[in-house]
Amino acid sequence: MRHAALALALTTAPLAAQSADEIEAARQAFHEGHHALALTVLIPAAEAGDAVAQNTYAIALGDGLGVPVDGTAAVEMFEKSMAQGNLKAMHNLAHHYHYGAKGVPADPAKALTLYEEAIAKGYKAAGAGLGRLYANGLGVEADPARAAELYAMGAEAQEPNAAYNLANAYRTGTGVAEDPAKALALYTEAGLLGNGLAWNALGLMFEYGMGTEANNEAAFLAYREAINADVALAGINAGLFVTAKEGPWQDPVEGYGYCLWGINNAAEDDRETFIQQCEALVEYLSVEEEDAAKRFAEGL
Repeated sequence: MRHAALALALTTAPLAAQSADEIEAARQAFHEGHHALALTVLIPAAEAGDAVAQNTYAIALGDGLGVPVDGTAAVEMFEKSMAQGNLKAMHNLAHHYHYGAKGVPADPAKALTLYEEAIAKGYKAAGAGLGRLYANGLGVEADPARAAELYAMGAEAQEPNAAYNLANAYRTGTGVAEDPAKALALYTEAGLLGNGLAWNALGLMFEYGMGTEANNEAAFLAYREAINADVALAGINAGLFVTAKEGPWQDPVEGYGYCLWGINNAAEDDRETFIQQCEALVEYLSVEEEDAAKRFAEGL
């Protein structure tokens, strides 16, 4: 595994001598969740001036991954990476100002400028973030049609959030003509690129026959992919689906288990709504079945 190879590199070479390959291995390990291990390579490399390491270290600082959150330090590190021509760092700094971070309030105008500069220099994936600004009227007058154009640009660059947002636009007819079939194709693209919310949307599309014929097997598989991506809402949708829909997946105990998983992983603002949606699923379960559902949820 890559992180095992990284650990071996740390024991056989001094930090100052880390190669570009070892820095790349550390970057990948960081994005796989091995933050502390990866940063033992990335921090000294960033301090020594490596632009890739600076960008990833800045992400760590901005999100508090393996280090304490420090939005101001993140900005400084993104700027150092940008100064060496790293367009990913420019895009990430735009995202930083788009949503704000500890010590750095949101600044849509700065985000807009940085997204536009990144696109002008060839980083088309920034269309995802810039599209969100136009969609929500942040730092610029709201323009759904322009937002859709920017999402399309990002989707062409295989940016998963851009593909997902463009799918939403086609599903709802926001800024583009409503087209459920295009939405289905774009949700599929976004899901395959790693957007978990897209898998949940696909589950709904297949379950209710939007843009395609209803397909319960495809719906179940899509919900499962979304759960694997930690999308709490997919647990609720899967629970309702598994309880009600006939097929090899039908199981009221597992249905309530999916719901419990969704509740346990929900954002605080969503939890009460999820609890209400799942109340009916437990009504006819025995105490033993409730316990079995809890064990199922713990195993997801």
